[in-house]
Amino acid sequence: MRQHTRFDIGGGIARLTLARPEIRNAITDESMLLEIISAFAEAEVDESVRVMVVTGDGPAFSAGGNVNDMAARSGMFAGEPGSIAEAYRRGIQRLTSTVLGSDLALIAAVNGPAIGAGFDLALGCDLRIASTEARFAHTFVDLGILPGDGGAWLLPRTAGWQLASELAFTGRSLSAEEAHSAGIVLEVVEPDRLQARSTELAETIAAKPVHSVRLTKRLLRHARTADLETFLDLTAAYQAIAHADPAHHEAVTRFVERLRQR
Repeated sequence: MRQHTRFDIGGGIARLTLARPEIRNAITDESMLLEIISAFAEAEVDESVRVMVVTGDGPAFSAGGNVNDMAARSGMFAGEPGSIAEAYRRGIQRLTSTVLGSDLALIAAVNGPAIGAGFDLALGCDLRIASTEARFAHTFVDLGILPGDGGAWLLPRTAGWQLASELAFTGRSLSAEEAHSAGIVLEVVEPDRLQARSTELAETIAAKPVHSVRLTKRLLRHARTADLETFLDLTAAYQAIAHADPAHHEAVTRFVERLRQR
């Protein structure tokens, strides 16, 4: 039973809502992490799902780490350095690997502040639509720590090296409009339009053949790290799989019929 998130699937779209507004949807608690990871696993095995929307309940998208737990040195922040390192590997880093390893198109509907690991959760998504009330910050340095979830890998790949360095070194907060200008956010909308606009985009993606969306997502993921020769080999293999899928033949038939009707 889900206590800290809401999750549903319908029409080719999975929707995950972080639902602990009383702690600004902090995600470092083990129970919250497990619910998020299990939602991704459930969506991945449902062959009808093309896209997943991630958002937050209440005024914040996610505050990231639970600072009260840090202060109390409890939960994943308890123990000696070796224990803490292992807790990061088993916890928040596992979430980052899960998000980045997903074959689904991922949309972050950022309803409010996305801070620290919350910012990184949004960065792990493919597309980010922000409310005008959203803001983004890597505040790890203000707490005397660093991005332990993998955020220092994510941020430069989205914001560019120089801006990522400045944000990481200073902890400066970006408004939704600044994030849009920097290419971190795809669109900025009024708060009352956020969920509708995210759904519109999700529905556009969900209308495409599922094999094509998932293989394209996988190809884009490899583009981050593969050399050109390896990447082209993967492209050829994925394309061969796509050509063999019945949905491809159906799509081509519909396209040819439309041409004939002109």
